[in-house]
Amino acid sequence: MLNKIKYFSALLILTVFSISAVADNVSRPGANNKMGLTKKTQEEKDNSFINKLIKGEYDGVSINRNEDLDQIKSEIADLKKQKEYSLNSNDKIIKQIKMLSNLKDEGILTEQEFNDKKKLLLDKLK
Repeated sequence: MLNKIKYFSALLILTVFSISAVADNVSRPGANNKMGLTKKTQEEKDNSFINKLIKGEYDGVSINRNEDLDQIKSEIADLKKQKEYSLNSNDKIIKQIKMLSNLKDEGILTEQEFNDKKKLLLDKLK
């Protein structure tokens, strides 16, 4: 009888600890959850500064900034296109100057003609 009581009390204690371990909703260390670091909840992600800024909500005040963000995005895209165009046009001008130099070296253009055309092309670079 004493052995049965010890057995049941040990089983009861083991059950209590098992239930409490399962019932805890606490992040534990693992491959994706290092000790001391926790994953952000969806609420934390939604309340992050960037997401609030994108949604047009900041400091708890809902502001319609979507139009502003769209305008900023389009301006950035335009600047990128201008930069690409500028680089391409600069390359074209440099190639034209090289062709003029070849024409001058072959005697087709005079030194004066070469310098005049080169000056016009270099002015386009500025």
